[in-house]
Amino acid sequence: MASRRPNLAEQVRDELTELISNGTYVVGDRLPNEDEMSVKFAVSRATVREGYRALIDAGYLSRLHGKGTYVTRVPQRHALDLNVSYTAMIQAAGFTPSIRIISQSVQPADDSDRARLHLDRGAAVVVVERVRFADDRPVVYSVDRVPLALVPEAIRGNLGPSLFDLLENLNHGVRNGRAKLLPVLAGPPETAQLQVKDGVPLLYFDEVDYDENGTPVLASFEWHTSDVFEMWLNRRAQPPAQRLENAPALTESRS
Repeated sequence: MASRRPNLAEQVRDELTELISNGTYVVGDRLPNEDEMSVKFAVSRATVREGYRALIDAGYLSRLHGKGTYVTRVPQRHALDLNVSYTAMIQAAGFTPSIRIISQSVQPADDSDRARLHLDRGAAVVVVERVRFADDRPVVYSVDRVPLALVPEAIRGNLGPSLFDLLENLNHGVRNGRAKLLPVLAGPPETAQLQVKDGVPLLYFDEVDYDENGTPVLASFEWHTSDVFEMWLNRRAQPPAQRLENAPALTESRS
C-alpha cells in the first residue's frame, strides 16, 4: 500500500506535538490563538483548527469555550528497540487500556506461515484478530499467528489477552523479535476496526518473535494509529574504526 505526504493540518498537528513533547508548551499552558498560530505555521486558521482538533480528539488538548485551547497531556514516546507492553504504553499515555477479540480460529499454515514460523507442510496455526483501545478509542488492530503445536488443546479456545504471557507460561517466552515497519494508508479492514477514514496514515508492523532457542513462536501483523503514542527508533553511531573497516575500498588509477 503506497504512502503519501502529510497534508498541512497533519503537519500542524505533528509540529504542535513536538512543541508539547519538548516542553515548549507544558500541561496547563494556554496555546496561542488560531490567528497567531496561522502566522507561525504559515497556514490558514481553518488548517490550524483542524490540527488542534486532531490533538483534542487524542486527549492532548482541551478547548474551553471563550477561554482558549489548553495542553492537557504530554505525548508518550516509546523506543522501537524494546518490546513494550501495549497495555503499559496506553496507560503511560494517560488512557485506560482494553482489548476486544474479534475472532480466534485454527487455520492451515499458508506459505507465509511456513516461511516465517519454520513450519512443515500440513501444520496449522492459531489466528487471533484483536483491537486494542485507549479509553474507548481503537488504537491498534492486530492479526497474530501462533503455531498450533505450541498451544495445548485445552486452551485453544481462549488464549487470553496477552500472547506474550501465554508463550511465557508455555516455556516459549519471547526473547527477541524482528520487525518491518512501513507507513501505510488505511484500507477497508483498518477503517472498520480502527474507526478511521479511508486513506488515513497508519504505522504498519510486520513482526516475527523468537524464544530463547531462536525458534519463531509468533507472527504478528499490526496497524497503529499515529496520534496516541509515538514510536521512536534509537540509533547508535558506528565506532570510527568500524566505519573505516566497512568503507568501500578505493582503487588508485595509474597512467
